[in-house]
Amino acid sequence: MTQGKQFEIETGSVSRRRFIRISGTAGIAGLAGCQSKNNSDGSGGDGRTIKTKFWEEWPVETKGKSVNDKAVKFEYNAVEGQPVSAVDIHFAQSETPWMREHALMIKDSFNSLGVPTNLVNVQPSTRYGEYWRADIGHPTPVVMNLHGPDPQRGLDPNPFLMRAHPETGGNYYNYKNDEITELLDEQAATIGNVEKRAELCKKIQKKLSKDAYVIASNFPDVITVANTTDWKGYVPTPGNGTTRDSFIWTQVNLQPQGNSTTWVKGVLTGMQGTNLPWSTGGMEEKRLLNVYDGLYDASPQLEIVPGLATKHEVVDETTVEMDLREGVTWHDGKSFSPEDVKFSVEKYKQHTAPQQGPFYRTIDSVEVVSNSGGGRVRFNLTEPDASFLTQRAVRSAIIPKHRWKDIDSPGQHNPKNPIGTGPFKFVNWEQGTEFRLEKHEDHWLWDDDIRKEMLGKHFVPGDGIDKLVETNVGNISTLIGAMQSGDIDAIGTTVSNQQADRAAKANGVEKQTAKNYVPTDVHLNHIVPLFRDKTFRVALSHAVDKEGFVENVLGGRGTAIEGQRLITSLLTPFAAETDPYKYNVGKAKTMLQKAGYTFEGEDTLVWPEGDAWDAFAKRVEHGHATHTGLDQPDFS
Repeated sequence: MTQGKQFEIETGSVSRRRFIRISGTAGIAGLAGCQSKNNSDGSGGDGRTIKTKFWEEWPVETKGKSVNDKAVKFEYNAVEGQPVSAVDIHFAQSETPWMREHALMIKDSFNSLGVPTNLVNVQPSTRYGEYWRADIGHPTPVVMNLHGPDPQRGLDPNPFLMRAHPETGGNYYNYKNDEITELLDEQAATIGNVEKRAELCKKIQKKLSKDAYVIASNFPDVITVANTTDWKGYVPTPGNGTTRDSFIWTQVNLQPQGNSTTWVKGVLTGMQGTNLPWSTGGMEEKRLLNVYDGLYDASPQLEIVPGLATKHEVVDETTVEMDLREGVTWHDGKSFSPEDVKFSVEKYKQHTAPQQGPFYRTIDSVEVVSNSGGGRVRFNLTEPDASFLTQRAVRSAIIPKHRWKDIDSPGQHNPKNPIGTGPFKFVNWEQGTEFRLEKHEDHWLWDDDIRKEMLGKHFVPGDGIDKLVETNVGNISTLIGAMQSGDIDAIGTTVSNQQADRAAKANGVEKQTAKNYVPTDVHLNHIVPLFRDKTFRVALSHAVDKEGFVENVLGGRGTAIEGQRLITSLLTPFAAETDPYKYNVGKAKTMLQKAGYTFEGEDTLVWPEGDAWDAFAKRVEHGHATHTGLDQPDFS
């Protein structure tokens, strides 16, 4: 059904051959959207079809109507009166220790409603490269997802909310709801009025949840392992735990208690280069943020804290000025200046730096207002942008003009000795082996008073570590063994309860947990007729045992998401309370029967037929109303 099928660990009860037969029947009947071959008495079941297709008048140029036929890479057609075909569900088993169990839970949810499934395991790199298409969305019906803990995702609602906007590349599930799009645009432009923006965001979350646009499953706790006898000062940052790479707080707060001042962290994933702005994301971006500073940062309490910028002023809705920190030096001893900020933005825009896109996307130009003190810069924005001072400023990384000005093709550049202003200086990188940094003594975060103000109760005084080494270890078992033998001081990836308990049997090793703002969700591709029917989306929402998964698989170390929303209650004041979809398969099946679906032998869902097919077609065309919302009769 999809192209490039990977290793398949489970197979649905409906064979691919039968799906091909069904599609072939539909093709003979004519696949021009919805065609009627009803009998004279109005009964059907003889071939009317609704094809997999994009919404009409799709607003993104690359998803435009003119390319829709070429863009859709798979078919999942609804065929009147026929059993539904198997749905492909893609997931990345290696993404987290329990992702396979989560995929099996979703498979069971579909199966309980009579929808056969093909569960397909793919490598994360394959999924990012082939299945996460910014131009057309996912080329597959269902994709499991665990978002990375990038700091800006815990600071501003937009990294999750705007995924429902049809004009963003993050809308992989091809969702389009004009009412919500209008509200999204309004909140995104509400700069300087947090209360008003928060109310809009809550309204959007409630509407999205009611529309069941995705399956939002849970916020799993982050579990890591670290040595707490030789080192003190681990900071449990939400989404990141104590030892992962998206925040710098543990690295700058750790205090050696033994003889070594070099902290060694074992990791599973290596870097692909040393060019942060033009990297492909992932580990090189997160790890190089130890070398570079941004204008602002995110504290362990997910508050905005100063970085290279110490304060800002909103001049008007499209103009923001920032004062820069005085006395900052680059790692080669040169002085940092406002010209470096202006140069960085202009370089990123001119040569399209993908990893800095979230930072500069709404910047029209940068002006140097003053060079006195640390200097002052003015950002002229292309539009009012409420997230500029949170999501975008925190995502920024500033590069030195004197090192990059003569680089004509920055996207092809891989610095042998990357120079930043961050708390650590680059020492060495060997691909697939190690990444080595040393302390940058002049950085402000080595000041106890500054660090105490930012870290609060997690602050530990002292001079900190001299060196940081991230060493690549082959697999999780080897990683735990290295932890137990003392070859490494911490594990830089998420582990399961059981793996953490096993590692923590060694003296001085501790299992550590942190709350999460990163949701586990399931993308339902809205170009699929089955998922365009809101009645089915709501029914599926009642067939997912979120609380059972948290208790039985995560051992209670997680929070089941009420309703279908992606924003955690940690994100105040923007998080909304949404009505839960209580786990009730019987209710879900009754809902489908009332909407005109039937069951073959009670095990396989069958598309509606006759008058119920006409009602189904109207729901698909509408996209955001159930059969009761459209005042359709009870077909059960």
